[in-house]
Amino acid sequence: MEDTSYIKLFRKILKSPIWDNEKMLKVWIWCLLKATHKDRDQLVGRQMISLKKGQFIFGRNKASDELKIKEKTLYDYMQILQNLKMLNINSNNKFSVVTIEKWEDYQIEELKFDNKKTTNEQQMNTNKNVKNLYLYLYKEYKAKVEQQNFYKKVKIIGELKNTPEYQSLSFDEQDKLYRELMGGANEWIEIQEK
Repeated sequence: MEDTSYIKLFRKILKSPIWDNEKMLKVWIWCLLKATHKDRDQLVGRQMISLKKGQFIFGRNKASDELKIKEKTLYDYMQILQNLKMLNINSNNKFSVVTIEKWEDYQIEELKFDNKKTTNEQQMNTNKNVKNLYLYLYKEYKAKVEQQNFYKKVKIIGELKNTPEYQSLSFDEQDKLYRELMGGANEWIEIQEK
């Protein structure tokens, strides 16, 4: 596991049912950090396991040692997280593969730069095109999400996040675009919770 990668942790976790239980919160953040950020193979014993983004190998004994939480307590917390549909556990008699649900919401893909561009003029054109791309995406998707309910907005924006155009934006531009497209979604959530 690389120590140089990172995850996003949204402030909405403050309203999550796990927030008030510090051990469960610790387990959840640990799960996010353990999950791989790219597809890869991992050797477990003598078996090669293919992991997709957002998955990790889970063994209660090792996890209990890492988290300094009793195995039974850890197992209970993992089951609660699964019941909350935050993760999915696929077990066999030796280990489990844990999949973080909606992994894309917690992982940031690093920007992909085109190394073929060598001149300053090409770089200036690229920067100009990225700014134009942000405005283009904003206008196109703003029209799609207007007058939609919260769930449809999330679905449409989720589709946007998977586009190469979105991935070519800087992290700040991605974050700004997401917030602007979601608009008053936070107010809608607060109304639903009352």
